[in-house]
Amino acid sequence: MKLLVTGGAGLLGSEFVRAVRHRDGWEAVAPSRADMDITDASACARVVAAASPDWVIHCAGFTKVDPAESEPDEAMRVNRDGSANVARAAADAGAGIAHISTDYVFDGSKGEPYLPNDPVAPMGAYAKSKVAAEEAVLSVVRTDEAPHMIVRTGWLYGHGRRDFVDLVLDRTAAGDPLRIVDDQWGRPTWTRNVVGAVLDLIDGGSRGVVNVSDGGVATWHGFATAIVEEAGLRGLPEAVSSRDYGAPAERPLYTVLDLVATEEELGREMMPWRDALRTYLDERSSA
Repeated sequence: MKLLVTGGAGLLGSEFVRAVRHRDGWEAVAPSRADMDITDASACARVVAAASPDWVIHCAGFTKVDPAESEPDEAMRVNRDGSANVARAAADAGAGIAHISTDYVFDGSKGEPYLPNDPVAPMGAYAKSKVAAEEAVLSVVRTDEAPHMIVRTGWLYGHGRRDFVDLVLDRTAAGDPLRIVDDQWGRPTWTRNVVGAVLDLIDGGSRGVVNVSDGGVATWHGFATAIVEEAGLRGLPEAVSSRDYGAPAERPLYTVLDLVATEEELGREMMPWRDALRTYLDERSSA
């Protein structure tokens, strides 16, 4: 199985590249942004055709939630238009596409885990651009009847790029105060577990919209507290409300993704998020 990974230097994309090295019969190529700018349709077509992959894993995108509020056009250009370019290039090359999306496509009003077929309701500019990206990909694959998955996930951490875990560890170790919101609920998720699940789902013939995250739920404050405790540090973060925190972009208060269908397809339960965090931190400390 040959994969082409967009955003291969990023948090999730780099994990796909690493994981494939440990799978017999699998290989991955990860073109740089200079070689394959996803907003350049001709570059996408040229690079994907030359690589001739079985699947394209589309991780590249505009991922900064707050800056998207002041750059909504750029978020759309990268996420919607870039995703359309990648999907078209994949379809023309006869490849499947696994498009990485987000739990932020929902507004949090449901109050219980979101199913893959629940109606989306994006709140901010970033979320709207990700919904538009999903729609752009689906428009291409439906026309061409191409193999595809829309993978919704969120609250990611792992090797490859500075993330929430790094922020909490660095600020706590330095004795700097931390104010973390305690009214937003989701599933903290290790990138390694996302990648393993997605590769197994591809191998098993899964198609359509799938939810992929670690098990269990937490608030950002609960997640940060667990990071501090598992790392054996002192000084717990202060809990604040989203309103008091005052981020530029409004976030949904509840984006827990329902994992029942995913776990049935995989034939296993996703790892509980705190177990995953503990394993990740143990690896970091022993590296």
